[in-house]
Amino acid sequence: MKHQIKHIASLCLLGVAASQVHAEGFNFYALLDGGIASTHLSGGAAGTSKTGTEFVTGGYAPNFLGITSEKSLGQGFVGGFKLEQGFLLNPSSTAKPGFFSDLSGLFNREANLYIKSESGTLTVGTQGNAFFSSLLSVDPRSAPNFGSSLAVTVVDGGTGTNDKGGISYQSPSMSGLSFKVGYMPSNFSENIKTGTRFSLKYEKGPFMVTAASYNTEMTSAPDYRKTGTLAGGSYKVGDVTLKLMSVKQTNPTYKDLQTLGYGGAYQLTPTLAVDFGIYDSKDGATGYKTNTIGTGVQYKFLKDLTAYGQYSTVKNTGTQTAAYNFAPPMAVDSGAGSLTANQTGNTLNIGLLYGFF
Repeated sequence: MKHQIKHIASLCLLGVAASQVHAEGFNFYALLDGGIASTHLSGGAAGTSKTGTEFVTGGYAPNFLGITSEKSLGQGFVGGFKLEQGFLLNPSSTAKPGFFSDLSGLFNREANLYIKSESGTLTVGTQGNAFFSSLLSVDPRSAPNFGSSLAVTVVDGGTGTNDKGGISYQSPSMSGLSFKVGYMPSNFSENIKTGTRFSLKYEKGPFMVTAASYNTEMTSAPDYRKTGTLAGGSYKVGDVTLKLMSVKQTNPTYKDLQTLGYGGAYQLTPTLAVDFGIYDSKDGATGYKTNTIGTGVQYKFLKDLTAYGQYSTVKNTGTQTAAYNFAPPMAVDSGAGSLTANQTGNTLNIGLLYGFF
């Protein structure tokens, strides 16, 4: 692709969005990301400081490999399937299943069948969450795993990254407007009673806006509900892309968790890009409040091979424990990436990202 930051965002979205396949054949693909992260924690009730440095899976993106295939069914219809496995380059018992890890069975990210035509695409099986796909598209830093919206919206807010056993319909683009709806029937192995997802996108030239929502009824005792809404957009001016996002979520812990993010990316050269994002999250009812700042640089020095560096600082200015990263594990703290009240986490991460598509 022409722009490197768009290249990285597209690689991430591939694992959670619509299938991209070669007709009448098989397509193998993979995304590998590994590096070193050094995190320094300071403040908190004890007022002590500690630092940990370790190998991490996925500073910018999850690791996965997959296979897709499709063939013509006649009368304008095409059928296909997609199988995708997420895994860690450093397996750990604290790994988060689905988006990253190999702890939740074979083909834990995608295992679905689909049929498509000019009228849209119907998909059944394990697949990307429509709400999460919209979130990735408008996160100011294209949602790397340090210094982005993911720690709050996914870990603390409870946004799902994929749906196991879901049904979805993706509409075709009509004058720049498209939508996706998803339904989750009962899945007691996942403690899900039922769920719905919806996303809407309008794109024209350099301008894109999106809105999305999710609702998940859980069967855990006592029964509870997770909901969320999102609004955001991006605007491209020359080599600069600006992004803005707003997310509101509810779950048993947080009744009005709000996250606002703004920033963007600048393509310095065809092979060098930088990004920047500021995120403010709060829930007035519980005293949850975090401020996150992240910045990164990506250099594509070989075909499909990108070196990156990023720095993030997360300040927990509230009274509740809060997540500060989305890339497990973290040896610096026993909470695997959490900050206590009045604690700050600063992370420096360097790594390599390889996309085989």
